[in-house]
Amino acid sequence: MNSWYSRFVFLLLACPLVVSASTLRYAVSNESWEPYWIVRGEQVSGILNDVMQALDLQMDETLVADTPQPPLRAQKHFRDAIVQLECCLNPAWRSDAEQAAVSLWSDPVLTAEEVIVFHRGKRFTFLDLQDLRGRAISTVRGYGYVGSQYFTRVDRPNSVAQLTSVALGRTDAGIIDRLELTYLLASHPEISRLADKIEPGPVVNRSELRVRLHSSRAELLKPLNAAIARLRDDGTLAHIVGRYTQSSALR
Repeated sequence: MNSWYSRFVFLLLACPLVVSASTLRYAVSNESWEPYWIVRGEQVSGILNDVMQALDLQMDETLVADTPQPPLRAQKHFRDAIVQLECCLNPAWRSDAEQAAVSLWSDPVLTAEEVIVFHRGKRFTFLDLQDLRGRAISTVRGYGYVGSQYFTRVDRPNSVAQLTSVALGRTDAGIIDRLELTYLLASHPEISRLADKIEPGPVVNRSELRVRLHSSRAELLKPLNAAIARLRDDGTLAHIVGRYTQSSALR
């Protein structure tokens, strides 16, 4: 008995226990928002995908992507704590009572800018949202737009169709995310061919994009913010954005 106990103690001391860090799942929608989320079936890439992978390297916890889900189901998974993180959003996009009740928000990760895009040669003066009054503006179905009370929405199924509408002069202008526009011009042949027919204009709206953390994991907000700060300070965030928006990198 004493001999067995001695061997057990020796093995315990010689082989320290491995304590695995907790695993956090983050939401992924099955709808692309290029270049932020690029979804091709089960294959996911894009700026925010890379941000989450970079955060995984910075945190003690392991961050794992959920299987891509329809947007409303992804939100339900967060509400029910099946996933504990969502990257990266304007808090106003999750302001309904059910979602707000379980949401904590990180420091800003990125700032998204929506810009006006004109048909080349048909630019009009834009100083504030009221200058859009009475205009027909090409938009994407299902998206919300600041100032939409002033203009007539002309919904298209996606951003490619939206920009095509502007290039062909079928609407007065369009509103699109600046990085999305840059990415589409550089990587989508059907949009590249129309580049000389569109003209980017001023910023319409800015949104600070933050990581959403489920309120059941409030203790992680401070280390999450610290990880975001490190990625900003060491240039990782800027490098990730450049990977998807610099023309030479997309060829």
